[in-house]
Amino acid sequence: MSGAGSAGEHDPDETRPRCRVVICDDRAELRDAIGLVLRGHPQFRLVAEAEDAESCLQQVDRHRPDLLILDVNMPGGGPDITRTLRTRWPGLFILVYSGQSRPQVRDDMLAAGADRFVLKTGRLRPLIQALDEASTGRVPGSV
Repeated sequence: MSGAGSAGEHDPDETRPRCRVVICDDRAELRDAIGLVLRGHPQFRLVAEAEDAESCLQQVDRHRPDLLILDVNMPGGGPDITRTLRTRWPGLFILVYSGQSRPQVRDDMLAAGADRFVLKTGRLRPLIQALDEASTGRVPGSV
């Protein structure tokens, strides 16, 4: 996966660089759950979390992740921040993780520059599968 100016971080026991991830979601319990899963996955390294658009932009600027997990409904979330992220960091992989099941929301986020849209279903398996696919370059549009 091409990073946002980052070559990734090598784990001495891994042959591939680890994918650096920032989670942007206003729900702390969801950030904690995703973070727990990422910390147990050898391919990913959680580098920062954010709860709104302003802190999301700050964390992406500071940490230059390879991949961003973005909530549509966090304060300042949605197509506007997605366009800003895509403009500022064209190599950043933007994975939208949303509870919004309306097709128009998905279409708007993908049109704004998101790479992938995954529906929050109460289970993290679809998100982890999408992250695995993103880190290996197999990227369909939405799940």
